[in-house]
Amino acid sequence: MPDDIALIEELAANAVPAAMIQEIDGWRLRYNGGVTRRANSVLAAHDARWTGLQERLSLTEAFYASYGQPCRFQLCPASRPVGLADLLLARGYRATPATYVQVGPLGPMRARAAGRAQVSEVLDDDWLAAYIEGEGETDPVKIAVRREMLQRITPRTGFAAITEGDQIAAVALGVVERGCLGVFNVATRPAFRRRGLAHALLGDLTAWAEKCGAVRGYLQAYSINQPALALYAGLGFRTLYQYTYYEKEVA
Repeated sequence: MPDDIALIEELAANAVPAAMIQEIDGWRLRYNGGVTRRANSVLAAHDARWTGLQERLSLTEAFYASYGQPCRFQLCPASRPVGLADLLLARGYRATPATYVQVGPLGPMRARAAGRAQVSEVLDDDWLAAYIEGEGETDPVKIAVRREMLQRITPRTGFAAITEGDQIAAVALGVVERGCLGVFNVATRPAFRRRGLAHALLGDLTAWAEKCGAVRGYLQAYSINQPALALYAGLGFRTLYQYTYYEKEVA
């Protein structure tokens, strides 16, 4: 299981690519202008070979301080070294609510495919506008950063959208790598919510992903997002592990 967790963390990191990445002895420091916590956090994937833990922590905190950003670690059961979470808490970090990483077969999602969604492998303005409205983002700088991040994804990527009338109502992002479909950025415009669009959207996205070689899926859902958890449970997903962000504000 630890190897499976480490694989999913690597795939997810590739699907949410930061603008700046610096390696410090097994830790991947990611910075992306403050947009998304995953792309602005430390992926502590490997034990050190050359530096001591305190030195690594000091270098890491200095990296984020140079950007005026809080130092943030994304920790899961595969993070190294063991016991890092306790050390961070003692160092003044605070833990945020956990995120569940769920895995599941693609069959139950594909069964919802109805041909209602269009899946493009190129990001366009209409898709991005629908996603931004669904998320409630209004800051033009953050919107620009989000666009750049989506355009940096290198594994095969599908931008799924369902259109109602003359505008896109709901969107989702699928990233296929090494036989896995990562589901991200599921969002519905407020005026179109509670219409069951997510099932059809994910069904058609899955049909596209299987043509790209995907055989299983993974996704993340906040532990406090009960509607999303209920949706994914109905599609056969189960929690494999959870990760927690540990954050320390800039001094």
